[in-house]
Amino acid sequence: MTDARVSRRDRWQTRGFTAGETLVRILPERLLRPIFRLIADTIWARHGRSVRQLERNLRRVVGDAMPTPELSALTRRAMRSYGRYWLEFFRLPILSRERLLGRMIFEGEEFLADALAHGRGVVLALPHSGNWDHAGAWLVLRGYPFTTVAERLKPEELFDRFVAARETVGMEVLPLTGGGRTTFALLLARLRAGKTLCLVADREFGDGGIEVSFFGEPAMMPAGPASLALATGAALLPAYLWYSDEGGPGGSWCGWMREEIKPPVEGDKRAKIAAMTQALADRFAEGIAAHPQDWHMLQPMWLADVQASG
Repeated sequence: MTDARVSRRDRWQTRGFTAGETLVRILPERLLRPIFRLIADTIWARHGRSVRQLERNLRRVVGDAMPTPELSALTRRAMRSYGRYWLEFFRLPILSRERLLGRMIFEGEEFLADALAHGRGVVLALPHSGNWDHAGAWLVLRGYPFTTVAERLKPEELFDRFVAARETVGMEVLPLTGGGRTTFALLLARLRAGKTLCLVADREFGDGGIEVSFFGEPAMMPAGPASLALATGAALLPAYLWYSDEGGPGGSWCGWMREEIKPPVEGDKRAKIAAMTQALADRFAEGIAAHPQDWHMLQPMWLADVQASG
């Protein structure tokens, strides 16, 4: 593809994103929810590559006992959940403080508060589930400002708009790559200062991942959360998020944190990071098994799928 065609495509992507963002913030939410549900259903019905991958991922979660029609219905619900995430992401900067706080049902906040009260940094790690951006806004409003990392998108203007939407609600967002002084060094500095990091950590983007057993099969997960916690003495806290239809129009956001994943006493650095990452994968599996319809993993993450797609 020529540079001119790429540039033209990038401009149309940015314009489309900007127009959609503006429209979603203007129209009433009660009108938008069925529209986004219809979009999700349409994408599901086309059964493209991402939907097929989501279905393969969910098959590993639910096992072979679930009949294919039920798995297909679960995949449809997962696509609707993902559509809900995007609707709420676009509307996040205009949601009221009362709604952001009042519609969140969360367990385990005390684990975060206790670690910070003792002057420790916190690495809060979670998978792509529920609405992680809303949870971030909720954390900020609860008095827990944090730093996160975002995968760099193209075009650059589109990436900047994603970052701006998150910074509007109080998050500090660092690029995963191309950030000048390494992002990892900045994250270390935040933790050593007793701050909080929030990292989506169920998919490895580079070559430095850790192999874990995930629903009985080998998969790759990032080493970053465990590495950062081990290097700084920060508390590594697993979390999971999902949706509830209760709580009024639009439903509620739900989530939990679990107790700290501590490094094992024995073993070298690599072994400790591997053990902590496996423990993190086990906590993620707990949440995903309970609420599979709200796990938005449309990319390959198990080794068999990664190798087949590579």
